[in-house]
Amino acid sequence: MKIFGHPVHTMLIHFPIALWSLASICDGVAVLGYQEAWRASTWLMGVGVVIATIAMIPGLIDLAKLPEDARVTGITHMSYMGLAWMFYLLSLVFHIDQGTISSAPNLWGVAFGTVGFCCLMIGGYFGAELVYRHGAGQIVDKSST
Repeated sequence: MKIFGHPVHTMLIHFPIALWSLASICDGVAVLGYQEAWRASTWLMGVGVVIATIAMIPGLIDLAKLPEDARVTGITHMSYMGLAWMFYLLSLVFHIDQGTISSAPNLWGVAFGTVGFCCLMIGGYFGAELVYRHGAGQIVDKSST
């Protein structure tokens, strides 16, 4: 799926990757004692979950259009990124206590975020494989052919 010739999924995914990576760093900083980082992590995770949900739509459309040789890589990428989304969502749930951001880090919030980060890195690797090895989402200059 493209807008003005540019792949939409590729444009959107940079945001959740950056937001979730920063959220994981903030979780670590919060565990070290800087409590305000826990609040920042919660917001970063939440915005990342929303943008990732939006990015899934063009991602699924692009997956359906992948050539057969790239399909397994695409499904692997989708699976790991779906797991990352799920684990960050679970972490977000444990960042919230009775409708407000909890005041201190907790084991489950940090654990789910850490697993989410691992899935994010693996899924990102397979996303890069799609782009750099299989040419997914790249703009083809038809004037050179």
